[in-house]
Amino acid sequence: VHGRCICHHNTEGLSCERCKDFYNDAPWRPAEGTQDNACKRCNCNGHSVRCHFDMAVYQASGGVSGGVCEDCQDNTTGQHCDQCKRFFYQDPLKVISDPQACLPCNCDPEGTLHNGMCESRTDPALGMVAGRCPCKENVEGVRCDKCRANYYGLSGSDPLGCQPCNCDPSGSLPFSVCDPATGECLCQRFATGRRCEKCI
Repeated sequence: VHGRCICHHNTEGLSCERCKDFYNDAPWRPAEGTQDNACKRCNCNGHSVRCHFDMAVYQASGGVSGGVCEDCQDNTTGQHCDQCKRFFYQDPLKVISDPQACLPCNCDPEGTLHNGMCESRTDPALGMVAGRCPCKENVEGVRCDKCRANYYGLSGSDPLGCQPCNCDPSGSLPFSVCDPATGECLCQRFATGRRCEKCI
């Protein structure tokens, strides 16, 4: 009626001259012979219902995918909402399309490199374990929340995380470790001082 086209191949418009919403994974092209050049649906792994076409992304993929998902939900990010956001990691037991695939990191920002960001996914080739906290040099623990033995004073401003106790071996107990909060060493009977460096 009135010359309006009946659109197929996921197109819309008076002359079917554009792709429908969410069918922007390939550029609109008219059909050529037996090739319908249908508009392709975006793949957002179920975390978004909006996408746009990006020619640079399409060309970089070798003409495979040019749809860029917008407003990814469920703590996801990326062209296809296929990665977890910063400070989240992918549950190794769940596929990325699962609404609960991305879990929050549980790292102590004081003792972790990158302010509490954990490893985002498991990748044996890169030695990555999803959710693992990368500790500063003098810090340990699953959450990077404890000073290593003979270190004290966990601090976010310290690039190494904790300072060495430097207990004097002559005055401190054998194999003694200092107080992880104060750095005070455990002294032998007649020794004194923060580092057990003096005689009583």
